Amino acid sequence: MTDEEMLFVMAEFRKGYGTGDKERLLAVTTQDFEWHQHNGGEGPTGRVIKGIEGLLEELMWRQAHWRDVTYENLTERAAGDVILQMFTTRGVDENDISYHVNVVDVYPVREGLICRKDTYWKNIT
Repeated sequence: MTDEEMLFVMAEFRKGYGTGDKERLLAVTTQDFEWHQHNGGEGPTGRVIKGIEGLLEELMWRQAHWRDVTYENLTERAAGDVILQMFTTRGVDENDISYHVNVVDVYPVREGLICRKDTYWKNIT
């Protein structure tokens, strides 16, 4: 895939993620898609969410339990067979704790489709 094609796939994923559009997400992800979160779970990689249904459930949970969430400084780059997405986010989590973090999401692409979302957070404050 060209860098432009990779970034088109990422743009479609981002639009589907931002709107909860299941069909748009299914069109650009593999059947075995996984989201490795920045924390939680029992392993060192954070909680693993499987499939687009799981992703959508997590997004709905966050909408219900997190508040005042903002995003800024979004940058996306194609890098070989992965897409790198960097941004800053802040908000208040389910424990009423404020967060302000720089985020790197790594999206491996297989046969033209995103197969995983690996999320890394670094605290700013």
